[in-house]
Amino acid sequence: MNPKRVFYSVMAALAVLAMIGLAAGQSPEVLHAGKYTAKVKAITCGGCGPLIKKTMLAMKEIESAVIDSDKKTVEFVVKKDSSVKVSDLQKALKAASDQMGMGADYTLSELKATK
Repeated sequence: MNPKRVFYSVMAALAVLAMIGLAAGQSPEVLHAGKYTAKVKAITCGGCGPLIKKTMLAMKEIESAVIDSDKKTVEFVVKKDSSVKVSDLQKALKAASDQMGMGADYTLSELKATK
């Protein structure tokens, strides 16, 4: 069998498995270029949304972020040809929620890719 063909077949299978994991609600370890949505655990005041957005946009891999404080959700885009570790994103958001205080908790849950 052609080694290139085997390589591309394996890569395609891994991509499908990654998509299945996202569809099944499993949180990925790395977010690749694309659109995502997630719930935010606790937005406690009017300052939370802008701080979450500022924190996310400070990451060079994040192109845009829209926070809905009423629904406690965030929609964001990872830039083309970029990826971001979920742990790095969570760490930045944890530092921001600690800075805000007042019970704010910007932990992301139900993270999933969108179209």
